[in-house]
Amino acid sequence: MNPFEAFRSYNAVQRELPLDRILARRDAVLQRLLQHYQAFIDEESKQLIWVVEQGALSRAYTTAVEAIKGVDFSVEDLEDMCLELDASDGVTTPMGAPSGLFIAAMCNHVPADDISLNLRIFRRRWPFLGYRLPRGRRLYLDGDAGDFVGALLEGGDVVVTGNAGNYAGIGMKTGTVQIGYSTGKYTGEGMRGGTLRVGGRIAALGRVKQGDIYEGDLQVFPVTNPEKPAAVKPLAGTARHK
Repeated sequence: MNPFEAFRSYNAVQRELPLDRILARRDAVLQRLLQHYQAFIDEESKQLIWVVEQGALSRAYTTAVEAIKGVDFSVEDLEDMCLELDASDGVTTPMGAPSGLFIAAMCNHVPADDISLNLRIFRRRWPFLGYRLPRGRRLYLDGDAGDFVGALLEGGDVVVTGNAGNYAGIGMKTGTVQIGYSTGKYTGEGMRGGTLRVGGRIAALGRVKQGDIYEGDLQVFPVTNPEKPAAVKPLAGTARHK
């Protein structure tokens, strides 16, 4: 006698696992973001010459913000987007500026005050990460950042655990940019306020207008006493260049 005979007519109901719904939702959001990103890049590619200047940056950033409106995305979706762009981004504009501005727009509008990106897993070094980061937001970048990190900062806090490229903190208004190791040329170019701290070496300062810049323990702008720069206590957790 078959002990399971009584269960022959039982019809099991296949249940959807919560994980399946989560993955399906993330995939749908990612596809929407990629579509908006491609439309954004197609629009920017109409510019015969894409240069890094204020007019082009403002226009491209505004277009990126408009592109992501209506998309309900999270920090996890932002990470997924960065992974996709790192693997397949074919943008040939100088330094990939539009791509960096698109990521910056996502960082500035994701519903989270603390955003963390592991730059060590990416091949690309997108410029303009932290662009216009608003007050009350903290962008933590683990690894080396590209050029223009923290550009036109609007009160937010940008932390880079590694090195940063050229033009770090360019045009920043308020807020803080903290670089764990070294920066390239034109550091603080056009800086109008805020605090820029570099744990290691600054290759060269730009034409700084206002604000405070520290190289290691020394304040290098403004210098109240050129013969003996003011010593300051570095922020907690600041790495020192070796």
